[in-house]
Amino acid sequence: MKIVKALLLVSMVLWAEGALASRANGDMGFFGLAKEGTWGTAVAATDYLELLSENLTTGIDKFPTRNIFGGMYEPDDYAGMRRTTGSIVHAAHPLSVGFLLKAAFANISQAVILSGYLWNLHFTGLKSEFADGVPVTPHTLEVNRNISSGSHRYAGALLNRLTLALAPNQDLRVTGEWIAKTRSMITATVPSFPGSSTDPFAFDTASVQLAGAANTKFEAFQMVIDNQLEGIPTLNNSNEISRLRRTGPQMIRISGTLDFADNAEETDFINQTERSLIITLTRAQSFAILMEIPRLDYDAFPMGMSGRGRQTIGFTGKAQYLASSLSAVRIMLTTTKSNY
Repeated sequence: MKIVKALLLVSMVLWAEGALASRANGDMGFFGLAKEGTWGTAVAATDYLELLSENLTTGIDKFPTRNIFGGMYEPDDYAGMRRTTGSIVHAAHPLSVGFLLKAAFANISQAVILSGYLWNLHFTGLKSEFADGVPVTPHTLEVNRNISSGSHRYAGALLNRLTLALAPNQDLRVTGEWIAKTRSMITATVPSFPGSSTDPFAFDTASVQLAGAANTKFEAFQMVIDNQLEGIPTLNNSNEISRLRRTGPQMIRISGTLDFADNAEETDFINQTERSLIITLTRAQSFAILMEIPRLDYDAFPMGMSGRGRQTIGFTGKAQYLASSLSAVRIMLTTTKSNY
């Protein structure tokens, strides 16, 4: 009997260790978000995104209070401002990607394709602030990291920078960089992820138009929408940022890799000829995303031969504002959700 009890005790210990070991696995975590009505007022997650990775982190500014103190040791410092920043990386799901586009642009319009089922959503550059002193739509983020304490909640989160990247053997890769006001722990909610489509937008349905004509020389493409946001601390009886402000206008930067088969694009760069660029991706059930830059202005077109291999060009450029379209970029998402 004693042997049986001992074996049971060992089994329970091993089970407990195994249960503890299974904690904090990324595959069991999840990410949720919801729009806030007032910046910094936390709300429960309403929607969930499947991620590739995340690194939202709270850092603490520290500062010294003693320099001359009669000792040869490093003195204690003082804990200052708490700053929460970080990014999420997401394969652009035909439904979920709309949340990040809304967070980056704030501006959205829609047209019905099939009533009650399918919509065209148009995301364009910033035209006004979400509220006085709040540049874009604020969100509350829930990050569950599969720990026993629950989920981390980040309130007053604004999307500072959004990157859309595309290359062969890759989904349309979306990276969203956030700045948040507060961090807290909450009881985990129950996630529910979109079920349709089951696949993200990816390279195998991508088509490129440059200056209104099909172009097959693009080997990689990246667009960065930079809202230029900054968290500002004030003397308000708090160690959290009290404001999020723009340090400049929304900037949209384009980069990529071209097969250097001829010098057509180099000529555009030398002559500073602006061209329209459209990239389209599709999925089953009529899902689609179209990224249009009406005025692509090359600002670097470096050339050179590094050796005997194939020649490519890594270009950079800007998306310039076009008055007739009232935007520097337009992203059209065809999806089954009507409101983000």
